[in-house]
Amino acid sequence: MKEVIMRLKNEFRKETVIQKSRFIACATVAKTEEEAKAYINYIRDEFRDATHVCTAYIVGENDAYQKSNDNHEPAGTAGIPILEAIRKAGLSDTVVCVVRYFGGIKLGAGGLIRAYGGVTNAVLQEAYKVIDMSIATWHVKYPYEYIGSVENWIRNHTSDASFDYDDNAHAYFASNEENLQAILSDLTKGSAETEKTGSTLYEEPVNE
Repeated sequence: MKEVIMRLKNEFRKETVIQKSRFIACATVAKTEEEAKAYINYIRDEFRDATHVCTAYIVGENDAYQKSNDNHEPAGTAGIPILEAIRKAGLSDTVVCVVRYFGGIKLGAGGLIRAYGGVTNAVLQEAYKVIDMSIATWHVKYPYEYIGSVENWIRNHTSDASFDYDDNAHAYFASNEENLQAILSDLTKGSAETEKTGSTLYEEPVNE
């Protein structure tokens, strides 16, 4: 699985008029094909009077599922440009539906490719995005005499910190600090017992 995954935070929509045709680009996050297909069905039901609802998605571990649909536009003029725009944006777990209400002016193959790719680029550029980063989780046990220095460092340099106490002090936190064990050893004069317990995903904003 990718260590860093950029995805949309939530649904975002953007409407554009091109040569009197109304395009509504709808984008959201989907972790599985089932979620992507459910969103597509939702949008097609919402805009059931639209001329076309063209779609594409990239979902699954290592972007395993990548599919597009022209929905009766000329082959290759809608679904593929949408899919390419998702790829160029560097997004995973993403589904985009572009709704079109035909305005009476034919755009031609080149015009359709530019239109569907362009409105997808626009909605993905403006949408709120986050990065899911894999961060190691840790447990460290240390004597009470080092509580001040250890807890101060942990609170200022790690995420999701919590503390517990019995015969020793215990800290639980997430960190990708390469020299973590050496730092904690220095802070406790070699008495800290540090154990990696697994990993978690941390969400980091990309654009605001």
